[in-house]
Amino acid sequence: MAASEALRSGQLTQLTGGFVRDFEVAFGQWHGAGDCVATSSGTTAIHVALGALGIGSGDEVIVPAHTFIASATPILHQGATPVFADVDEATFCLSAESVAERLTERTKAIVVVHLNGHPADMDALLEIARARGVAVVEDAAQAHGALYKGRKVGTIGVVGCFSFWEDKIITTGGEGGAVISDDEALVERMRRLRHHGEGPVEGERAYYHVELGYNFRMTSMQAATGLVQFRRLEEYLEARRRNAAYLSERLGELGPIDPPFVAEYAVPSPYKYVCRLRSDAGIDISRFVAAVAAEGLPISRRYPTPLPQQPVFRDAGFAGAPCPVSERLAGELFTLLVHPTVETPDLDDYVTAIRKVLKALS
Repeated sequence: MAASEALRSGQLTQLTGGFVRDFEVAFGQWHGAGDCVATSSGTTAIHVALGALGIGSGDEVIVPAHTFIASATPILHQGATPVFADVDEATFCLSAESVAERLTERTKAIVVVHLNGHPADMDALLEIARARGVAVVEDAAQAHGALYKGRKVGTIGVVGCFSFWEDKIITTGGEGGAVISDDEALVERMRRLRHHGEGPVEGERAYYHVELGYNFRMTSMQAATGLVQFRRLEEYLEARRRNAAYLSERLGELGPIDPPFVAEYAVPSPYKYVCRLRSDAGIDISRFVAAVAAEGLPISRRYPTPLPQQPVFRDAGFAGAPCPVSERLAGELFTLLVHPTVETPDLDDYVTAIRKVLKALS
């Protein structure tokens, strides 16, 4: 209905309609942020943020080795060098210790990913970044509404980037993203870069482009859909947290399975429910996942190839220093679903199937 209203209005773009701005205002205000810049995807949100920060050739940007590839590819698109750091053994988020080891005089930014909806240890990372004058970009694509010491993720670094892809905590109809920031100058530049580097429009457009930009705009239909989804965000978060808590309690009864860890500082927003099959079980992760899937349940491995080993980075010479935790997690992690449409009997089916498979493969 919302998308149809936008379609019938004939004002289909950010340039002609008001839906995108309405979504930006709602999302930004909910976060208590200075402003919000809607984009075409979570990937372009990170890209436009790096562009506005002036990241370019000769710069290094630190990024986790264990994350989705879109956390790192915008660095390449900006002509900069991705430097992969390892992740924390428990949270799977960026390790401050590993970041400190990889800082150089060329480091200009750190992309901190709140992976699977669990916040990274922001205080430790910010301490390192501030001491060196390095910008912290929060990749909160998987963590809408997650809290770090009571603060919403995305509001702690210089910018916070979000994705509204079809299976994210909220969606704008399949694709979409946003960046939030309190830095007015940065917001102004991100708006300009999002739309071909065009200068501010007051009255009639002058088609005057002050710098090289992109076409990263969100459509009116996406924004209208996002507004409807946004109104249910608290409801979705409650359901995800309830499902995750139930599953953690039940899976905790099974020996070699570690449910997701929750740090004392965190209130996660479970996007993916990621468990570890401990190596002491002596069970191959691929066999385990295939066996559970054969029971008719949705399950998948979680990032089985660390980013430094991905051909796009490896073959270009960006593999860098070893990241042993990320490499080990690639052979231990699997993902279950806890989204709002999952009900208690579905969660019980997971437990039953996993118990059966563990017994059969042990």
